[in-house]
Amino acid sequence: MLNQGTATVPTWKVLIAGFAAFAMFFGSGNLVFPLKMGSDTQSNWIFSAVGLSITGVVVPLLGLVALTFLKGSQDAFFRWFGKKGAWILPFLILLLIGPFGVVPRCITVGYGAWQSFAPSTPLWIFALCCVGVILLATISDRKIVDIIGKYFTPFKLGALALVIGGSLYFATSSSEVLIATSQTTPLNAFKAGFFEGYNTMDLMAAIFFGVSLVYYFKPENSDKIPYKSTLLAMSLGMFLLMLVYIALVYLGAAYSSQVSHLPGPQILPNIARIALGEASDYLISFTLVVSCLTTAVALTSVSVDFLKSKIKPLNGRRTLTLLLCLAVTYVIALTDFTGIMAFMAPILEFFYPVIIVLAIVNIVVSLVKNYKQKLKDESQKEAA
Repeated sequence: MLNQGTATVPTWKVLIAGFAAFAMFFGSGNLVFPLKMGSDTQSNWIFSAVGLSITGVVVPLLGLVALTFLKGSQDAFFRWFGKKGAWILPFLILLLIGPFGVVPRCITVGYGAWQSFAPSTPLWIFALCCVGVILLATISDRKIVDIIGKYFTPFKLGALALVIGGSLYFATSSSEVLIATSQTTPLNAFKAGFFEGYNTMDLMAAIFFGVSLVYYFKPENSDKIPYKSTLLAMSLGMFLLMLVYIALVYLGAAYSSQVSHLPGPQILPNIARIALGEASDYLISFTLVVSCLTTAVALTSVSVDFLKSKIKPLNGRRTLTLLLCLAVTYVIALTDFTGIMAFMAPILEFFYPVIIVLAIVNIVVSLVKNYKQKLKDESQKEAA
């Protein structure tokens, strides 16, 4: 039943989990595509922001809700594919978002930002330092939600608040900043945001992050889940994500005349430079590095938890699994090997609509079961 878990959860714990959920999903790439989309849709930016909110926020939230109703069980989420399918599909997803794909890419993107501080730093040293930070953050059995929520998120939110807040203030108070009339229709602007959010494939990350968030609230030696607190924390994290997305889309539209000719990664640094001056270069670099590291830590943690539970030789050997993941991450970060991602991305794009349907089906089935159980309990009480 969905009304399990009667213990009171402290507000601070909900807030930490909510901030952690936001930090997990908001990586370096999330600073780029909303800005580019706003720059392209200009005066119709609100329509693209709505489209992005649907597929980039609501869809991943569906995955988190489904994992909550299933008590953090990925096996239950994928049970419709049979025993083998429930192992193979999440494993393929993990390869793409874990040590073979997104995690090393986080390091290389962070390296590009770090070069503003120290352009002579070799990649191998920067990557080694990043791997060291990830190791320190994930080596213990402490819940990763606590680590990200308490230590990484304050720096991340603070830096984002300075960059986005300062740029918004300048955009709304300066007569030099005017949003140009869009060359796209509202419908096309909505479609642009909708498919941009779809292309983030954050629902795949939600299937893994949801497990960590559920187990953060789950009491030891108990199957009872405080559903209200868990769902509230997840909703808080995704609400913060939506607010930042909307702000970034607006900034892209407001500064479109100055940045529309620039590639995506250069838009935010140029906006910050216009609004905050050249000193913002260091702030932007810091923001990107922290964003990359936060996402890398979260993805490494869920990768280790999955692999040590699903691969027999690694069962219960968390430290060994972590070291293997970090070794793979380090090598791929140095070689910039993209073959696996190029091979797997079309496969996972094909499965993504299926995963969306799975999330909805799991939620509906859980609610129906809960409703039937409630009717059964009421009838038994009346009979007694």
